[in-house]
Amino acid sequence: MKLREFFASAFETLWANRARSILTMIGIVIGTAAVIAIFALGQSASASIHLSLAQFGNQGIFFVPTQGARALQTVQLQWRDFAAVRDGCSRCLSVAPGYDSFVTIRSGHTNDTFEISSDTDYVPDRLPMAEGRRFEAGDIDGARAVANLVMPAKQKLFGDGPAVGKYVRIENRRFEVVGVYAPISVGLLGGLGGGNSYTINIPYTTYHHLPGSQIEYLQVWGQPGVSTAAVIDEVQGILKHLHGPHAAFEAQDFTQQVNQFQAVIQAIAIGISAIGFIALIVGGIGVMNIMLVSVVERTREIGIRKAIGASRRDIAWQFLTEAVAITLIGGAIGTALGVGAALLMNVVVINRLSNGPVPINWFSILLTSVSFSVLVGIFFGTYPATRAASLSPIECLRHE
Repeated sequence: MKLREFFASAFETLWANRARSILTMIGIVIGTAAVIAIFALGQSASASIHLSLAQFGNQGIFFVPTQGARALQTVQLQWRDFAAVRDGCSRCLSVAPGYDSFVTIRSGHTNDTFEISSDTDYVPDRLPMAEGRRFEAGDIDGARAVANLVMPAKQKLFGDGPAVGKYVRIENRRFEVVGVYAPISVGLLGGLGGGNSYTINIPYTTYHHLPGSQIEYLQVWGQPGVSTAAVIDEVQGILKHLHGPHAAFEAQDFTQQVNQFQAVIQAIAIGISAIGFIALIVGGIGVMNIMLVSVVERTREIGIRKAIGASRRDIAWQFLTEAVAITLIGGAIGTALGVGAALLMNVVVINRLSNGPVPINWFSILLTSVSFSVLVGIFFGTYPATRAASLSPIECLRHE
């Protein structure tokens, strides 16, 4: 008998006992559907975060004084720290001090709180502008009184009309608006420029001259090809030379944090998928059980087949293909349900949060599903098939 004939015989047997076969497949269906749905959703969530954060580009490394150092030595970053790192770090491509504070600005007949942040002319991101331009080298070098607004701040200050060329007063100084950021969605993490985020960016050199300005962190980008660890070691060495060996500074790598966050999402997906794999194993045990019952019920048939010339291999293949057929059919049904559930959740949840479709690599997911279904059938069907093949034809023919 050829393999195709074995499967044809297996499908006929399953159809003849379809109620029992359907009940046997339930575990395989549930396990396969759960694994596919969870893997697909985990992949789409990870892709959503990656696509959303990719537009921010490489945000570099942030250096901030540790809480212990701040408490014991009241270490504060100063302009001389920025200048020393900028001029003395051979592994640094660009360095900028980070300022951030909240001020009250009058808008119409009300006073609203706006976040004032510093920015530089080094642009590693791909954030689109709704109006105007980003900061240029002349704005930084000349400490010009210019500003970039995120969309909520622009709408709060100037409504739906154009903002470029208009002025906003910050700390009793007039700043000309030269650009407005388009609303940026960051997918599952929320949105930049959404909600009540009233943020105004000004050049860091201009911020330095505002009353009471204090550097919160240093933002450093390493030279191409230089490891993050090497950049961190050199910058921390410069800062400790200025503040003493006991001063401690924490380095936060934005790219590493994003990678760690995505790794956590993938680990959670794998952990939850373990439940689906347990259901597959339980379904496989059910397949083994029903195949053992089938061997007992068809003992006399096995004896007749052997008596007319069927080999042990033929008997083994007959029962093994039945086990594989059960898991394949159950896997196909589970695959359809899992794909449907994943597509529904992707449209209802992921795509809405991401403001667009998120690609899913269905080939690898479906290949894994089909392969695992076959493996479950082979693994749990081998023992019943071997047991059937090893039966004595004489004893089988005596069986009632």
